[in-house]
Amino acid sequence: MRKIKVSLCIVVFLLTGVTLSSLHVFADEIPKSTDTSTDNLVVENIKRLEYSMPDNAPDDLIDLYLNDGWKWNKELNYMYKDVRYADETVNINGLTYITDENGEVSTKISVRTGEGEVTVSSPNYDTNPVSIEAEINEEAKKVIVEKGEQKKVSLVEEINLDTLINRMDEENGHETEKINKAHADKFMIIPLAPASKFKFEKVVKSYSKGARITCNRFNGPWGNNKYYLKSENAVMAARNFLWSDCDRALVWHVQCLKDYGPAKYRYCAWEDKSKNGKCSGLIGHGKTYHAH
Repeated sequence: MRKIKVSLCIVVFLLTGVTLSSLHVFADEIPKSTDTSTDNLVVENIKRLEYSMPDNAPDDLIDLYLNDGWKWNKELNYMYKDVRYADETVNINGLTYITDENGEVSTKISVRTGEGEVTVSSPNYDTNPVSIEAEINEEAKKVIVEKGEQKKVSLVEEINLDTLINRMDEENGHETEKINKAHADKFMIIPLAPASKFKFEKVVKSYSKGARITCNRFNGPWGNNKYYLKSENAVMAARNFLWSDCDRALVWHVQCLKDYGPAKYRYCAWEDKSKNGKCSGLIGHGKTYHAH
């Protein structure tokens, strides 16, 4: 019995040695990667918010926007601010990537031949520029990533906020018409409500706190919290928009861009009460009217 046990131990030892030796040889045969570089392509997906300024805008209005981080295109007379949204799609060489909280995606591009050609793009929103002559980035961008390079590419789409506001007005029945022949300078408008229900003058008094509203886009702290058609009083409309709930939400949340589309798909809407003031909820504010 002792001889059998000894023999078995020797066999097991020999088999184990052969197995370990084989594994060692196999591991040595695996090509080891000498490329320790990280992703060599970063794509930032920028949405450039643009808001047209009134002709001959007062200096203090311009300063308010500039102090809030907006930049001024003096030639076309509009303010703009670059924002970056999470969970947006970016296409790189036919593959889809999702942006992080910084609005960026990254990947590793093969540069074995010394350089790699890349095609990058991102879906655009239908902002239909009206008052701003925006150059919308609709075509894919081709870039070259060279060996040893850390390439950064910016995709910039111009978002016309005037269009967003105009479409809200159109969908919610904001019509203007003379209501008093003796006072032809007065108009009727329907602010954020169906035309058959309400009648207001050109300058609308502040809403009462807690009132139902489509969008808190005129409750900024540097205005008078009254609703104005931008085409009728562009200065006060611009004052009231700055730092309104709508303005703050647009900086951080892409959901607000749904308001460019058909009414039934919009994030903020009047007819569906559950959509009233939803942009305010995004920034932790009440969804009914409130002033700042």
